[in-house]
Amino acid sequence: MTDCPHTERREGRCVACGDCLHEIVLNGACFICGTTDLDPIAMSPKKDGLVPPDKLVRKK
Repeated sequence: MTDCPHTERREGRCVACGDCLHEIVLNGACFICGTTDLDPIAMSPKKDGLVPPDKLVRKK
């Protein structure tokens, strides 16, 4: 969960402050922002364990 008070997000990132939800984690790093400082215990997998294919394409 995030401490960001803003509600508007684009591709998992807050448009106001840049906070990232870290929705896609590959090889220990967030696919969206690149951070590796993630707590694996706090990161819970999606219900079905699958990431939708449109989330695996880096947007420009």
